[in-house]
Amino acid sequence: QLLKLQRLHGGFYRSLSTTMKVPSAADSSAGASRSGYSLGTVVAVGAAGALGGAVLTEQDGRWRRLALPGGEFRACCEAVTTETQKAIPDTLEGIVGKKYVTKNYRQKGSRIGQGTSLAYVQPGTLKEAVAVLKACVAADVAIIPQGANTSLTGGAIPRDECDRPVVVINMRRLNKILPIGQDANRVLCFSGSGIYDLKEMLAKDYKRDSHSVLGSIFLNVSVGAGVAYGSGGTQIRKGPAWTERALFCRVKDNGDVELVNTLGLKDEGDVLSFLDGRDALTGEDLDPSCKLASSWPDYAAKVRSIDGKVSRCNADTTGPDCCRSEGKVMILASIHDTYPQPEKSELVWVGCKDFETAQALKRAVALKSDKCMSSTCEYMNREVYDGVDRAGRILIWMIELVGMSRLEPLWNLKLLVEMVPLPFTGIICDKFLYWFNNLTPMPLPSSLQELGQSYDHHLLMEFGEFSEGEVDRLKSSLDSFAKAQPEGNVKYHVCQTAKERSRATLYRFVVAPAFRTFAVGKGIQGLSIDYALPKNFGKYPSLPEAKYPIMNRWVYSHLGCNVFHEDLTFGTDINVDEAKYAIKHSVEDTGGKLPAEHGHGIEYPAPKEMLQRWQKMDPLNVMNPGVGGLSVSRRYGA
Repeated sequence: QLLKLQRLHGGFYRSLSTTMKVPSAADSSAGASRSGYSLGTVVAVGAAGALGGAVLTEQDGRWRRLALPGGEFRACCEAVTTETQKAIPDTLEGIVGKKYVTKNYRQKGSRIGQGTSLAYVQPGTLKEAVAVLKACVAADVAIIPQGANTSLTGGAIPRDECDRPVVVINMRRLNKILPIGQDANRVLCFSGSGIYDLKEMLAKDYKRDSHSVLGSIFLNVSVGAGVAYGSGGTQIRKGPAWTERALFCRVKDNGDVELVNTLGLKDEGDVLSFLDGRDALTGEDLDPSCKLASSWPDYAAKVRSIDGKVSRCNADTTGPDCCRSEGKVMILASIHDTYPQPEKSELVWVGCKDFETAQALKRAVALKSDKCMSSTCEYMNREVYDGVDRAGRILIWMIELVGMSRLEPLWNLKLLVEMVPLPFTGIICDKFLYWFNNLTPMPLPSSLQELGQSYDHHLLMEFGEFSEGEVDRLKSSLDSFAKAQPEGNVKYHVCQTAKERSRATLYRFVVAPAFRTFAVGKGIQGLSIDYALPKNFGKYPSLPEAKYPIMNRWVYSHLGCNVFHEDLTFGTDINVDEAKYAIKHSVEDTGGKLPAEHGHGIEYPAPKEMLQRWQKMDPLNVMNPGVGGLSVSRRYGA
């Protein structure tokens, strides 16, 4: 890309020099140029160009030094390659076909990291995926398994500091979804299948609901990545993406690739051929002797127990190696429980005067009992409401216009533009979104705008009819709670139309991209964090604002689980990296865990117990080296 740009610029300047005639001294002394430009004009234009270039370069450099939300610039890996490593792209082409291998492929993370891999390969079958992995291990390259590349902490992006070249194995073509039996109470997903695709297919064909609904569902995040991170999302009845029934590969200490199969299928001893050749599964394909779980046991009861423990976090080591592995194994497929859709559901927007009231409402209504429980209980504060209004309108309208299924390519295009090595490309998309935001109408109806502008704390709760009369009981509990409060403390609105429901939901879920647009638009630094607080902790954690003054504090959460996201802005004089770790310590002082959902990636050091677990499952440090603060060297530098 750089060579192409250099050739392009060189051609432009050569063309300019042939069309601009510089006058002779005689012409200049006459004070005019009869056949070209005066020498004074040429000098003035040249000086202006030099000055403008210097200003642009300085300004672009200033932007690149700022800590934008997830904006960090990293160079590509420059490790010395052996002849075997140099040949690996051709070797991979022989396995998956030339069309599905890209050499020297540069990628950017959604928030953090960018780098270049020696090869980017997309296997199309499980057998191809295993063959690709074996070839990469034999060539002594580092390997990064990748889904939709929506990781927010850089864990799915090549990194410069590796002591070996990197190969990215992108699993997106492995997108097969196999409901099990006519009732589809369980579903087998190849690791590259998207959670939006899964949700839509189950709803349309089986009237069932999927295991995972995230705020980033509009990016069609992969099922395999959900297992690898233990992503949680909005569903307080279901729990995080977790299963004991999976198919994955790990690299042993002797360099052999081991296929681990806990799916519990009657696969006749060849699970790869069995699954590659199937378009459907029946109940008869399940081995009745396998009693492994395909969802987190009794998660709803765990959430309702308001104790000093967190409901979930990224450092939880429970379950088989694939769960919360963060790329230290290569997940091929997994089985998950599905869930009945409610007979009907209603979405309620609640405004509260203070956060303590919002927490009390959660306990009294959303988590009332196992037979009367909200499906979701989402929270956002006033700064989130105002910030999305200032920087997220276009995204909401775009999702409505093109649909969720078509948004992923547009998101990838934005990341591609941000990688182009020209001034301001890293911010230009968000600048335009910010500048033109207010030219689009406010997407929320007037009833919700009134709540948003009148209250500082907001809950978005979905009530589902999972048992007879459950929605009415939940609404009655909400009404009783509101009436028991001082006048004006609580007010709510039940969304009346599908469009009203959709826009209220999107308003909550576009917060993260809207925040980057907000920070870039205002020219300030930003930091995004996620953490889990103890379930009995009912207030915001105190942050070290005396040392690191915060300009804006966007707080939004999966309040039912007490899992929080915060987007913070700082002045340009603040060391945001230092502030991030000070904030992490503040959260942990409350008994909280950071990160909770987005993974450690290359942003956060993982706890000792998690590091030891990863080292045990990947003793050679072949898979995703550097994750969670681990060494990037072979055998962890031993």
